[in-house]
Amino acid sequence: MPEGTNRTRQELDAALRDLLKRRPLEQIRVRELMELCGLRRQSFYYHFKDVFELFAWSVRRERERLLERQRECLTWRQALMDLMEHVDRNRAFYLTVLNRDGQAGLEALVPLDETVRMVQRYYRDRGGVLPDPEGEERSCRCIVALVLSLLESWIRGGLAQPPEELAAVLEETAERMAEGEAWRTLREQGSCGEIF
Repeated sequence: MPEGTNRTRQELDAALRDLLKRRPLEQIRVRELMELCGLRRQSFYYHFKDVFELFAWSVRRERERLLERQRECLTWRQALMDLMEHVDRNRAFYLTVLNRDGQAGLEALVPLDETVRMVQRYYRDRGGVLPDPEGEERSCRCIVALVLSLLESWIRGGLAQPPEELAAVLEETAERMAEGEAWRTLREQGSCGEIF
C-alpha cells in the first residue's frame, strides 16, 4: 500500500477516534471526518465505502497494535498495565466496540489469551508444577471470561478504579487462581499428600 494511502487511513482513524469522544458512531458523518483531516471528500471514498467500514478497519488495526504492544512487554504485569492504560486513553473507541458488538467484540479485539497463558506459565514454573495443557486451557477460558466482564464493566463506568488499581486487583486475582491451580495439580500428582 502506498505511503500516502496508509497516512490517509491513519488520519481518518485519528479523526474517527476524536469524534467518538463526542458522539456515537451512527452520528458521525464523512464530511466531519474530512474536515478534521483537511482532505477532500472523494479521498474518503477511495479508501472506505462508509464510516462503518472505516470503523471496522480501525478495529482490525487496533487489534494488530495491541498484539504488537503485548509482544513488546517483558512481563505479564507490564502487559496488563499497558493494556489497561491504553484502553483508558481510548475508552470512547472501546465503548463503541462494546455498544456495537458486545463482549464478543471486545474479546475479538483485546488479545487476552496470550497474557493469561503467560501468567499461567509464570506461576506454574514458579510453583514447580508439571504442565497440564487441558486444565490450563480450561482455566484460561475462564480467566479470559472473568477479565472481559471486569474490563467491560470498567469501560462502561461501572467500576471507577484507575488503571493501576484495577491492574493490581487483576494481578492479585490471577496470582491466587494460578496458585490454586498449581496446588490442585500438585495434589492430583500426589506431591502434597503430607498437607492433608
